[in-house]
Amino acid sequence: MPVHIATHQISLHGMSGGIFWSVLAALIFYVLGFATVGWEKHSTSWNGLWMVCTSSTDYVYQGEDWFKATQAMMTIGLVLLLAGCLTIFIYMFIHSPSISKSRAIMAFTVMIFIAAAFMLVGFLLFGIKHTRGDLHWSFAFCVIGGIMCVIAGILAICQMKQSNVV
Repeated sequence: MPVHIATHQISLHGMSGGIFWSVLAALIFYVLGFATVGWEKHSTSWNGLWMVCTSSTDYVYQGEDWFKATQAMMTIGLVLLLAGCLTIFIYMFIHSPSISKSRAIMAFTVMIFIAAAFMLVGFLLFGIKHTRGDLHWSFAFCVIGGIMCVIAGILAICQMKQSNVV
């Protein structure tokens, strides 16, 4: 029975570097979109996932059930993205015999695709259900972050194939 040995080529300039930089870009775009109030623009206000800002006041938005579901999906996506960032950091920079590079890259791939799925559900919920204004830059930043997650996941699959993990 042949034994497959995984050999990981790890470099910030190679395939693994592409994974690292794309997930870092995903994190930056996603956090900026997640935390700001530019999801929706009305004539006199800006709405985000967490707050509404008007010319006279700012307040925490108490949304309908679909909006709370959007908040939940986007938050789960963020938590999984953060876990994926930690996992790819371990894969790239922690070199120890006790850490399996193959398991780390597999865990990263699973987490990042699940994160992208939760993000997609959040995008769809908000995009379909919002009715009060135009989608704006914070929403677009989160979408860009989600796309970068998918790119990182695809690169991770390529890295696993190159390293004989799958």
